Amino acid sequence: MPLRNVLNGFLKTPDAFFGIPAPLEGDPDVGILGVPYDLTSSYSPGCRFGPREFRLATTMQRSHSRPVSVGFDTYEERPLLSDSITLEDIGDLEVDLRLPEAAMYDMSDAAERLAKSDSYLVFLGGDHYITFPLLKGLKRSRPGEYGIIWLDSHADFYEDYGGYKLSHATTLRNCVSEGLVSVENVVGHDLRCAHPSQRRELAGGDDIPVYNLETFSKKVKAISKRVDYLYISIDLDILRPEVAPGVSHPESGGLYVEDVCRYLRTAFATEKVQYADIVELNPLLDSSGLTAVAARDILKEVLAGFALQKSLKE
Repeated sequence: MPLRNVLNGFLKTPDAFFGIPAPLEGDPDVGILGVPYDLTSSYSPGCRFGPREFRLATTMQRSHSRPVSVGFDTYEERPLLSDSITLEDIGDLEVDLRLPEAAMYDMSDAAERLAKSDSYLVFLGGDHYITFPLLKGLKRSRPGEYGIIWLDSHADFYEDYGGYKLSHATTLRNCVSEGLVSVENVVGHDLRCAHPSQRRELAGGDDIPVYNLETFSKKVKAISKRVDYLYISIDLDILRPEVAPGVSHPESGGLYVEDVCRYLRTAFATEKVQYADIVELNPLLDSSGLTAVAARDILKEVLAGFALQKSLKE
């Protein structure tokens, strides 16, 4: 008999994202993969520790599976995530010390294998470089038209950054130039620190849109009608520094967590979201743990979105 069996009832509950159970058989509704990579970070490395920080913040010791209630005009009681979906913590890729060229193959191959399942997938970074190789692998395994919802204070639309083509600052450019997504199927918000020329190119013309919730929702709905899958990429530096000081590239201004939740809900209302990532959580820059709390609640809202999509399909 295993020794742990004699302590049944005395041991703490095993760690799990919000206590959401794994399936008894078959694939989970949602799989979560950590991608602890930050070798392309040009300012403050440390977000390779992000996946570990997510896990610490989302255990049943520190959180629960009730969806967040912020960002609603009236109170809405939503089902517990632990009653709504199954979830598998896939683990972390072993990529943290690999050069970008080598890490790209590992990330894209992993995403390609995972996309053979119908499970929704969430990737936890890591710096924003990871989105490009992940999307590359996903599209190899699951061809079709993709749209990207880019929630970031930066556009990451440089052709190269410091002479490097593979960088956190070139990710969206690489996704477009390699044909993973058409520029008209990208919607970016709030891009407050993006170069004007990049914002203009992403907008497809001279007018640079400044989205509010209504216009953002209209844009997302229009994209969703012409794509097969939506991929949401959330850089935590979209949040205000006082809300999330622990990000690798903080910028003045930005959104609150409740704002991000509102924007996410408009995306999931399309029923087209299949994949998401949350990047740039850097615990080395935040001894208070505030950023992990914000990241935890954004992840919870993403999982609530997938739970909603599941319920609408049943």
